[in-house]
Amino acid sequence: MKNYYLGIDCGGTNIRIGLVDEQNKIFHQEKHDAQKIGSNLSGLIERYVLQYKDSYPIKAIGIGFPGLVNLDTKEVLHVPNLKAFEGSYLNALEKQLNIPIYIGNDVNLLMLYDAMHFGIDPNKSVMGFYLGTGLGSAIRIKQWMYQGDFGAAGEIGHVPVYLRGLKHGERQVDLESEVSGFNLKNIHQKHFLNDPFETMLVDHFDSQVIQDYLNLLAVYIATQITILDISTIILGGGVIMSEQFPKKYLESLILKNLFAKKTKENFKVYYAESSQNSGILGAAIFAKQHKG
Repeated sequence: MKNYYLGIDCGGTNIRIGLVDEQNKIFHQEKHDAQKIGSNLSGLIERYVLQYKDSYPIKAIGIGFPGLVNLDTKEVLHVPNLKAFEGSYLNALEKQLNIPIYIGNDVNLLMLYDAMHFGIDPNKSVMGFYLGTGLGSAIRIKQWMYQGDFGAAGEIGHVPVYLRGLKHGERQVDLESEVSGFNLKNIHQKHFLNDPFETMLVDHFDSQVIQDYLNLLAVYIATQITILDISTIILGGGVIMSEQFPKKYLESLILKNLFAKKTKENFKVYYAESSQNSGILGAAIFAKQHKG
């Protein structure tokens, strides 16, 4: 008899839930409004499991949350865009269903799927950087995701930067504030309002503000590559995958800021195409890994 895993991708807008087999094929999936489900996530999962468990034996459940989680206690600690997800309700659900539940940060689980999709050697470490409205990143050490204490390891978007000078004795702005898709729109509003946003990076490529944007992003990606000594990366997200984004130029800037010869020689970039199923599959793969 086949084994199945439940993959759940909890976003700020939608919750996607799907039944996945051991070959990572989705047999069934649903999409729900995250705001409407809110604090009744347990009820949604329970209903789904009861509907399918007799026909499809579910071995484990994986859930990705857009925020901080405690991997050991299964507590959802902090979800900025949907506070209703927070709490320690999953332990009770796990006991009720008698199915193990494993939770993680959604970007970590997304990259877990992308690494498998690209066929990256399980014994090779890899990092992912996903730039959309915000900036998320993830680290896989060999075949295991490194998530830190609260699922936020590698969150490069939250590191302090001082592009406009170091503020002594004060909190610095973070990288996400400077390079997110949200800030790109601010740049457009402030500097190029009379030109189309969709081609801003091309039309104003040589401007100081766009070069600051691209170089800052590259320097911090190169910094993380250097600290962890990982030469393979995945780049994705709506901003990077847009037609106007200068992908090859970003690669060249990253390379210029890598100092180790071996790292430069082995530098490899994969570009992740967005898919509505990636989060479901990543969560299911995560559950399968931990169930063993």
